[in-house]
Amino acid sequence: MNKQQKTQSQANKYVSEFIRCKNDFNYFCSNYVYVELPGGDILLNLYEKQRELADLVQKEHFAIVLKSRQIGCSAVFQAYSAWLLTFFANTVIGIISKDGKESTNFARNIRGIIEKLPRWMKPIGGSQGPGFSKKQEQSFALTNGSKLFAAPVAPNYPEKCLRGQSITFLVVDEAAFVGKMDSAWTSLVPALATSQKNARIAGVPYGTVLLSTPNKVVGIGAWYYKHWTNAISGDSIFKPFIIHWKMIPELADDPEWYSNQCKLFDNDQRKIQQELEMKFLATEGSFFSSATVEKIQESASKAVIMEKIKIFNGEIWKFANPIPGEFYLIGVDSATQYGEDKSAITVWNYSTLEQVWEFYGKCKVLDFVKIVKVCCQIYRNSTVIIESNSCGNQVREEINESPELSTLIYKEKRGENTLVPGISTTAKNRPLMIDALYSYITEFPEIVKSERLALELSGLISKPNGRIEADIGCHDDLAMSSAFSFYVRKYDSSRLMIDTEKNSEQSVEMTKIININQDVLSLDEFSNPDIMAHIKNNIGDFGGITDILDLYSTK
Repeated sequence: MNKQQKTQSQANKYVSEFIRCKNDFNYFCSNYVYVELPGGDILLNLYEKQRELADLVQKEHFAIVLKSRQIGCSAVFQAYSAWLLTFFANTVIGIISKDGKESTNFARNIRGIIEKLPRWMKPIGGSQGPGFSKKQEQSFALTNGSKLFAAPVAPNYPEKCLRGQSITFLVVDEAAFVGKMDSAWTSLVPALATSQKNARIAGVPYGTVLLSTPNKVVGIGAWYYKHWTNAISGDSIFKPFIIHWKMIPELADDPEWYSNQCKLFDNDQRKIQQELEMKFLATEGSFFSSATVEKIQESASKAVIMEKIKIFNGEIWKFANPIPGEFYLIGVDSATQYGEDKSAITVWNYSTLEQVWEFYGKCKVLDFVKIVKVCCQIYRNSTVIIESNSCGNQVREEINESPELSTLIYKEKRGENTLVPGISTTAKNRPLMIDALYSYITEFPEIVKSERLALELSGLISKPNGRIEADIGCHDDLAMSSAFSFYVRKYDSSRLMIDTEKNSEQSVEMTKIININQDVLSLDEFSNPDIMAHIKNNIGDFGGITDILDLYSTK
């Protein structure tokens, strides 16, 4: 083989390798992406979960990632950004970080990956080194027209973050710790949507990734928390993805890694729960204590969802099949199709209080009625508690008119001898609902099986005026449907539709529970000052609450 033939053969090899790398991000990583580690550079061989994440972004384009600290997620998207910039002309990468130092480091790492690529792989030419036409601390450009811009969100001018850049792929790193992200996002979305649409039409990979360890549910962390809760509820363009440190074999198999990380956090359990165990922490003003918030999230993270069913713009999660002889409470919180709230159903085993079923979504009222009926047919030995608000009345009436299901409806006492189907939320019983929710969840946090519900409960806050509700932009629909069931179980069990003749063993146990609950408080004794003090003590100290009736505003 002469020199010309050798040159041609080598060129063919480079072209073949270039095409293979362009078509296979994982191959590109394992063969050409070098990351800096103490002692020298090593090739980036992605773990299985990291490969799954990269595949998700390529397929779905929009992802929100909840991760433990120090597991290499940022490195994945630094490599992914380098891949896009190198192989796809006129790609524009945007990086948002929590501060200027983080932005600079993220941009520098991407630039370093490209600089270490073989010369034949880089775009042709370059006045700032092979392939580069411009280099700065937080931005650079390649000779193929691709660019990268990294920036923090300026507290005084958040709407100016990455303004004017036609970004096709955006990464928000440590999104739960970026201040003023809501304002920056609102400003970014119109231009981002247009640029990504153009990339899609041109066949160029595009997308947006929100990447973070969890933070608190209010304040700076609220923006990420809101997007995460919407994503796991299926009410978002973003696909949720979790990477826990135990999913990384090198870390899980290292007996010293976790203990060393804990020591670096001074064995501070709050920091460990947040940074390593991926728990959203309670903050000042949270309804539940930090310990309770951690426990309910831990319970939900371990629960097995037996079945997920998408239906009417919502999703059913089933955690347990009905058990013969067991009795169930079905809490129903109805909402209109077009409002901010969502329709919610939670089902609880009466004796164990464990959550067994859930629906959450935004749908037409008549479609929601169908879901309630399905739930009642699955858990036949039950009482269904339907709030009698505007659209809840329609749900209640539809169920009440059903010959098969009308006997299941909880009936509220009105006056001396009148029982009315459904439950109304009034200044008299709202505090009792909140108390029942607080006492049962605090005492038995392990009963929560749904991550959606766990995050709602974590996001409940005590407002300065004493009202307990979801923070701005968050939801409390699942929490309230749970509160309806807990209220009836704790304070009004005597009106449940329980057939004590069918199952004597079960009825004995349920009678004990009913008697205990009725001994604690009769609904008609609510005005007793001692009972008011009892409720306040159960709810705990929220600072400044002077009247238990202020916990909820009247509708």
